[in-house]
Amino acid sequence: MNDDTLLLRQVHPQFLKDDQLTSQAFFPFPKDNGRLSVYDGDQISAEASYRHYTEALGFQSQGVWAVSGAESAGVGLAHVPDPLTESPAHAVIDFGQRPEKECRKLAKRLRDHAVQRGCLHAAGDAA
Repeated sequence: MNDDTLLLRQVHPQFLKDDQLTSQAFFPFPKDNGRLSVYDGDQISAEASYRHYTEALGFQSQGVWAVSGAESAGVGLAHVPDPLTESPAHAVIDFGQRPEKECRKLAKRLRDHAVQRGCLHAAGDAA
């Protein structure tokens, strides 16, 4: 992983309001311990990550958005590989132990980068 690596984020349908991506898509919840799950785009494509997430793992995703390693680092967040048995391309954006208010601001900045890039693979896109 490097600054050019795309960090692919699966977006739950609840995190789109009127077809607009909300910052919740990039906000780590308490169960995440400050670590936002993403796929390492150097190891897997947006389409393949979507299929893995929805078919192999059985989760809901409305599509895949991404930030680059440089964009993550640019807002002060580290991105690191975190391979799992069921997901070797798993990685995380590490928010650490920042206060919730700061995490929300950082999530908005990540969302802004992702929106600029656009959706990389949407539910219903042809394979």
